Amino acid sequence: MRHDESMRPGLLDDDATGRLRAALGGYTVDAVADRLGLAGEAALQRADLAGVARQVRGDDPLATLLRLFVLGAAVDERAAAAALAPLRLDEAVAAGLVEQAGSQVRAGLDVRPYAETGGAGGPWWVVSDLGADVRGGPLAADHVLGIGAASLTLAQATPRQPVGRALDVGTGCGIQALHLARHAETVVATDISERALRLAATTAALSGQQWDLRSGSLLEPVAGERFDLVVANPPFVVSGGTVGHEYRDGGRAGDGISEALVRTLPTVLAEGGTAQLLANWVITADQPWDERVGGWLTDGGCDAWAWQREVADPGEYVTLWLRDAGERAGTARWNERYDAWLDWFTASGVLAVGMGLITMWRTDAADPTVVCEDVPQALEQPIGPYVADWAARQRWLRAREDRALLDAVLRPADDLVLDRSAVLAEHGWSDVTAQLRQARGLRWAVDVDDPIASLVAGCDGRAPVRVAVGLLAAVLAVEAEAVADAVLPVVRDLVARGFLLPGGAS
Repeated sequence: MRHDESMRPGLLDDDATGRLRAALGGYTVDAVADRLGLAGEAALQRADLAGVARQVRGDDPLATLLRLFVLGAAVDERAAAAALAPLRLDEAVAAGLVEQAGSQVRAGLDVRPYAETGGAGGPWWVVSDLGADVRGGPLAADHVLGIGAASLTLAQATPRQPVGRALDVGTGCGIQALHLARHAETVVATDISERALRLAATTAALSGQQWDLRSGSLLEPVAGERFDLVVANPPFVVSGGTVGHEYRDGGRAGDGISEALVRTLPTVLAEGGTAQLLANWVITADQPWDERVGGWLTDGGCDAWAWQREVADPGEYVTLWLRDAGERAGTARWNERYDAWLDWFTASGVLAVGMGLITMWRTDAADPTVVCEDVPQALEQPIGPYVADWAARQRWLRAREDRALLDAVLRPADDLVLDRSAVLAEHGWSDVTAQLRQARGLRWAVDVDDPIASLVAGCDGRAPVRVAVGLLAAVLAVEAEAVADAVLPVVRDLVARGFLLPGGAS
């Protein structure tokens, strides 16, 4: 690909972009939160535009920008001109940012302030198409999504160690690329949609960043190149392969897009590189999801973790995506699409669709570690740092057989809580279950008995595990070898999940 093919212009030239950035200087995440207050923020989270409107009365620039770009409301041309200055109103109209009809001005695009969790990064502004809740009616085929739950999930799950080259596959309006530019020397972002690439170029320019933007499907624009970190929010929606919306429909039947991306990602990962992607997969009566997704991951030379966050039955899944595209339930158009989609699920033997994330680390191991598991619990966000720790523990465990764990020095994670439940019996309260859980991070919870709870407490970060095993054997009056045989597989699982950590006491 020629270099000039990757340099796509934004909606405005450099001078006009600078003036728009100046106009948006008071339109930041913190300023919006302060203006909306708790009630307005809660209303915004539940898409209650009337509740937001109550908090943005007035003609000051911030209120006008909120009414324009968040509420999609019409504002007087004088108020719009004042809010967008020093960018001229006619320039904003020509760029498609706003639309004017007489003395009234409405947003033509969604322009939102954005920042990393905790307020780091920025000031950033994301340029996308207006959502169905604002614009109304079904979305256009080339609709470019803005800040949403899926993009936030991916951003929060991505490890953020400094890297050389990073790739954002299916960049859309550029949310993932904004994050990548904070810790990558070079950011390449791709999309099949030319409209998305132009809006992404505007997001980058407004936010003071430069990315190498390329057009093409999945990994085609970067064939033969290598990256230290790849993130992907591809058009993973499971369907019969119809193409209705570029942001969600990849044109392959079933979970073909997710499978194709997973199988080819190792070809663009540098040695030790990481890939983090969102994916959906089908669940059938003949094949459990972990077997299906695990089959995509076994031959790529990558350790991998597929974590299923949700499962939706066909009706629930179709309803979700029809609503997402702005369709209205009960209309003839809705009913036609709903029936055709469900008929395909039935004919294809799909019982449900799994939704989650897949993380891959290129290790070039002959027998890579592949874990597919349900992760339904609430997670601490951002979870990315804990994802990186998960990979490090898997590598540590792979280098050690169970018996070698006896010589390891382990310590409990700092956030462990032991919960006990009891029932009232004839002679008082009697413990029936004990659960060890993490108060932070991945927030796993596992049932344990008293010996395992004691063993975890005995791994104090100073002595090897065999010492704790010996003490437990003495208490139980059982041979240490028998105790070791029983507990070492449990110890391995506790390390894998982060209850016990390699290394000395912190």
